[in-house]
Amino acid sequence: MLFGAISCKEKPETVDAPGEEKSVVEKVVDKIGEAVAPKPETSLSNEERAAKLGFAKYLPKDTEMVMTAYNSEKAAEQLKALKLYGLLESGLGTDEIAPEADGAIIEDELLEEAEQDADADVPEEAEMPESPNPWMLLGQEVTIALGDTSAQQTGRLLTLNRRMAYFQARALGKAAQSYAKTGNMDGFTEELEKEMSEGLIRNLIEDTESGIGLLEKAEMPPLYISFRAKEGELEKAAELVNGGMAMFGMAGEMAAPVELETGGGKFAGYKLLGSEISKAMAEGREEMEKKMNPETVDALLKILAKKNLVVVTGTVGDYVVVMIGGSEESLKLASDVKDSIVATDEIKFADPFADKQLVSLVYGAKEVWDDIMKEVGGLGSYAIGLRDGIAGGGGLGETRDLEAMLDIVADREKALMALGSSSSLGLVAYVEDGLKIESFGGYDKGAVDWDAKTKLAHLGDSGDNMLFLNIPSNAIHDEKMGAYIEAIVETAYAATVKLADLEIDAPELAEMKQFTKLFDGQFREDVVGLYGAFGGMSDGLGHEVAIVMDLKGSMPAIPGIPQKVVDEAKSPRITMISPVTDRSKIRDSWKEIDVRATSLLAKASEMSGKKIPMQKPISSEKDGMTTWFFSFPFFQDDFLPSVTVSDEWFALSTSKTQSLDLVGKAAAGGETGSGIELHVNFTAMTGYADEMLKVVDKNSAEIFTNEEKLEKFNREKADMVKVIEACRDFDSMTWTVKKESGRMHCLVHFKTK
Repeated sequence: MLFGAISCKEKPETVDAPGEEKSVVEKVVDKIGEAVAPKPETSLSNEERAAKLGFAKYLPKDTEMVMTAYNSEKAAEQLKALKLYGLLESGLGTDEIAPEADGAIIEDELLEEAEQDADADVPEEAEMPESPNPWMLLGQEVTIALGDTSAQQTGRLLTLNRRMAYFQARALGKAAQSYAKTGNMDGFTEELEKEMSEGLIRNLIEDTESGIGLLEKAEMPPLYISFRAKEGELEKAAELVNGGMAMFGMAGEMAAPVELETGGGKFAGYKLLGSEISKAMAEGREEMEKKMNPETVDALLKILAKKNLVVVTGTVGDYVVVMIGGSEESLKLASDVKDSIVATDEIKFADPFADKQLVSLVYGAKEVWDDIMKEVGGLGSYAIGLRDGIAGGGGLGETRDLEAMLDIVADREKALMALGSSSSLGLVAYVEDGLKIESFGGYDKGAVDWDAKTKLAHLGDSGDNMLFLNIPSNAIHDEKMGAYIEAIVETAYAATVKLADLEIDAPELAEMKQFTKLFDGQFREDVVGLYGAFGGMSDGLGHEVAIVMDLKGSMPAIPGIPQKVVDEAKSPRITMISPVTDRSKIRDSWKEIDVRATSLLAKASEMSGKKIPMQKPISSEKDGMTTWFFSFPFFQDDFLPSVTVSDEWFALSTSKTQSLDLVGKAAAGGETGSGIELHVNFTAMTGYADEMLKVVDKNSAEIFTNEEKLEKFNREKADMVKVIEACRDFDSMTWTVKKESGRMHCLVHFKTK
């Protein structure tokens, strides 16, 4: 329900105390001309936090993750107030179609008969029970929280997932070796299915990382799910939740009833007994030993016998609560606010938002992020698994080079991820001129240079921009990411060549062999040269990029479009601009690209039997800027895919006019920024749609020469107007991310009118 509040127009009234000093923090000016000052330092008492944050006052201090949704029913009502919601709910355009049967309107007699049936008396015993109102549980406040050890248990779950990826890739490698020996695709499929099913389970259980040792440490961390009930509905809400406990009563001896008291409330439920589950599994021991050795079966059953799952429900204050954990002792709620998470500095990030209509709050401890990033598996797990699967010789022949390349993929992924860092995460979503979502901390993968001053930030000042994006990338991250991608591409190519070189007569390999031979003999040198040239061009650019898109471009004179439309309509323009650090590298790379592209086209011409001449680019000079482009009949300055280069700036654009204008503004300089900035102007989009519809409507007879298409346009025009009008509720979306006091601060604002 985060987006349900974006139509709210309510704004809290705040009055500055006489003579009170404003915050000394510099004001941040967003790109729509609105001054936004960072909130002054605010510190609430434990009781004030408890009153604002709801169920958090019952969560213990060692809680590691909290996710709360507030006022969902109110947010849903605010969502329904949007014109667009009403338009979708009404069924756009459906009111034009009358129900007919065989071309005839439904008879009045049938309607009268249906009305009589509806009014007929229904026996009392046949009446259906009233369905529970979902807002009874979900409408006020819903919280999901994880307690102590959640980070460790999440890490163990991710370890299992990472090792599963390893064994799956190893199975693929083994199946490839088997296929290489026989050339039998059926054998490949059988080997792979065997390793992916029973072999996968056996490998995971007997694995030193994911097996018995991991299972022995695994335990369900405390999980709390709470629902705030409206006044007078607590008992009904509790009955609704308790109804789900009946399934545990059907578990027989595997579940035992339990009761406990915590946080001032009484809870009752069931404990699923690991000892009974272990006994039941032991009855199928013979089948289990077909998949794993007897010692492993003994260890598995012994560990499972010690694993219990406790599920209880109860009420605390205004809340109906479900608690799930590995033991009764692990489930604990705070009886006093001073013993809860709201009494810690971890939740202090929410203090400045005490006067807001909160939509959501999220907290994640640093330990959660640390364990996730430590154990999460990427392509590296697959690379190592594939390496081990093909190792040891076989039908693939010598594989040491390929194994070494797979090692490089894993090593470069590890080096890339080592750039990341984390801190505790705090997030709040609240209503203010639409919907705002602010977060503090979390995981930073190291891709952004937070300390750099962005020299292109001022290009977003124009109110005409439909989209503006500015990012200062981290040079080290860019380098390591490039090396990582390069290793993946080279390894994939080497594996393809290895398969193409197999001396087996298999129809599924015939096309691959032919393509690989052709590529190696004709295109490989030029493709590698092109790749290197683009890399050289990247080396000549700085580590900042801005993307600017507006809707002010001239319409190209494309054949088939009436001249009046070309004269009156506008088209989108988009430009990507970056600083130049070494123009000579860009110049040399461009020459290499031209040579390689010409060579590729010549070879393609020879193969196809048709001459495909390489087009020669045209250049133009203005104020030290050189623009390169190709000539086509309907191109003009404002619709001209081109590259503009100066000693300081590089621009890739669909419009020469926009490109020169932005390079000029970049050279002139302006207010610098920092971090990531994205702005999307919905007002510009709806204005553009409005203008374009008017142009098309005015010239519809010339555009839709087919009478049927013209009638369809006129029929649908009213719906188009409705959609445009409905979208006028939305003003803009901004997303900024900066680093403050060593932590990331992210703000997303969906602004409404």
